[in-house]
Amino acid sequence: MRDPVDGMRRVDPSYLSSRGKIRFSKTEILHIAAAIAVLSVAFTLVFRNSVLDPTDPTMNIILIVGMSVILVVCSFLFHEFGHKFVAQRYNAWSEFRAYPYGLVMALVFSALFGFLFAAPGAVYIEGRIDKEKYGKISLAGPAVNFSISAVAIVIVLALDPGSLACNVFYMLAWLNAFMGLFNMIPVLPFDGSKILAWSIPMYILAAAVGAVELAFVWFYL
Repeated sequence: MRDPVDGMRRVDPSYLSSRGKIRFSKTEILHIAAAIAVLSVAFTLVFRNSVLDPTDPTMNIILIVGMSVILVVCSFLFHEFGHKFVAQRYNAWSEFRAYPYGLVMALVFSALFGFLFAAPGAVYIEGRIDKEKYGKISLAGPAVNFSISAVAIVIVLALDPGSLACNVFYMLAWLNAFMGLFNMIPVLPFDGSKILAWSIPMYILAAAVGAVELAFVWFYL
């Protein structure tokens, strides 16, 4: 991937002297904050009819907003951080940029149709990245999702069914399994295309993990 031609790549003249380290620019932080805020609103709109606290409407809204933020951070944001951090470990420039049009579409679909369809943004990278490193950077995002889903599944199995915590972790398990598997689609611009170009066995393994997790959540939880 390449950064947009808008001058955003050189946001900090000291960046090149700190390669290999995890770092964020002010521009990137603004883009991340905007994406989290908009996606959290979109999730809140999707769940607006949910009843998490039947005794207190105000608390019910607060819980819906809180759950939405948790889902956004622990699925979308951590997925993008997976790409970013691995790319930076390879001494590449790597920053997130939000897609304004994609964020607007997220709000429109969630408000009008009650489901989320979004392309909120992506991590752009630039550097001396060969096919193997590119594949590993691409795999990092779905791998984060599958790891979170696995942990959430274990927690759901240990919690009291029907509890608020159980519902939140169930949503984390389902959303991360779905998001990770969706990104394994083997065509551009999805992560799966770069993973497949690097390693067919690794692609099959990762896709199988996601499929098993999603099926387990769907049929057994």
